[in-house]
Amino acid sequence: MLRKIFFCYECLEHSYIPEKLPTRENIRREISASVERFLNISSRGFWSVHIYGNVGTGKTVLSRRIAKDITDRNNDILTCYVNCRFSRRIYRVLADIAKQISDELPTRGLSKDEFLDLIFVVAKEKASSIILILDEIDSLFWGEEGKKTADILYSFSRFAERKMDLDLRIAVISISRNQDYIYKWLDAATRASFIKSTKYLSQYSSKDLFKILKYRSSLAIHPDAINEETLRFIATFVGNQAQGNARIAIDLLKMAGEIAEAQGDEQIRPEHIRIAIKEYAIIPSVDIESILALGKQKLILLLAIIRALKQTKRSFVTKNMVQEYYEEICHEYNETPRRYIQTWRYLREMEHELCGILELHVTGKNQKGRSTRILINAPLDDLERNIVAIIKRKYQT
Repeated sequence: MLRKIFFCYECLEHSYIPEKLPTRENIRREISASVERFLNISSRGFWSVHIYGNVGTGKTVLSRRIAKDITDRNNDILTCYVNCRFSRRIYRVLADIAKQISDELPTRGLSKDEFLDLIFVVAKEKASSIILILDEIDSLFWGEEGKKTADILYSFSRFAERKMDLDLRIAVISISRNQDYIYKWLDAATRASFIKSTKYLSQYSSKDLFKILKYRSSLAIHPDAINEETLRFIATFVGNQAQGNARIAIDLLKMAGEIAEAQGDEQIRPEHIRIAIKEYAIIPSVDIESILALGKQKLILLLAIIRALKQTKRSFVTKNMVQEYYEEICHEYNETPRRYIQTWRYLREMEHELCGILELHVTGKNQKGRSTRILINAPLDDLERNIVAIIKRKYQT
């Protein structure tokens, strides 16, 4: 009986909140300390942090992890999470918050200010503090809705002045991809009261992604079902071709595991990753016209790389590893092998011509013994079949 790849599939879901956040631990501790300092010192009032960065930089999981850290240590705190992109209107956001605080709160028939005051009063009945996460808050700023949202955010930040008799502490973590909405929609008074501090999350590098994937795979996948080289393959691809988006990296890992299980394999291999990349459609599918335009020598060199990858079952090969295959295929098709400098030029040209399907990575830069790793981000069997058919049709008639 085949052993399953996964032992905790849920650990690779977008909704999962891991115990650790590789590469984000410092900022996690920093924000957590700021929130707890506010909650411990103040008897009432408002505090906020705005977290921004590109898609897939860990903004949501960081915010939810921080909220969970704090509520795990103090059960007198409510936490509400709202993805504003799903709501698109500030009143719906308030209704979502109200529903999370109490099922008995009305969501209709009140003005926004009345609704906001009621939320504060009922929240105080439940706990002394509330942590509110407003994810993708920038999606609320459009047309007249943007003005309404700005007014509500100002009311949020000044609630202590509006409700003088209410000892409630509100900590808001707002999230967006950039800070454009802050300066376009919020006047100086609202910016000063609602945005207490900001934190930028930079794009993940391939090294960062490898650390994340290694940790997540340890939570979800049997240890001998995937190796570090395969994890590096995913990390390198996503770092270079998908703007370092950690969600895509984790999705590819999950998809590759599903593909391996469906094929009856007990280990996730580089070819499963290549198939997952194709299904995810991150890069353009292999364009036959692009392959046709390569010319015979480049086709032979590409075929040599494919066969070297298939034979070694690795995520990458070096030019030295490809050389033997290249010479054999040249002999097979009555071609004279080109010199090293010429084939290197071919590789550099193909990296551009194949639009992310072929990648070159130089290791050990500025050191002796450096080498170039050659990766292909497409299913090898399909690519080989197309190349062989083109060579036979175009050059062996």
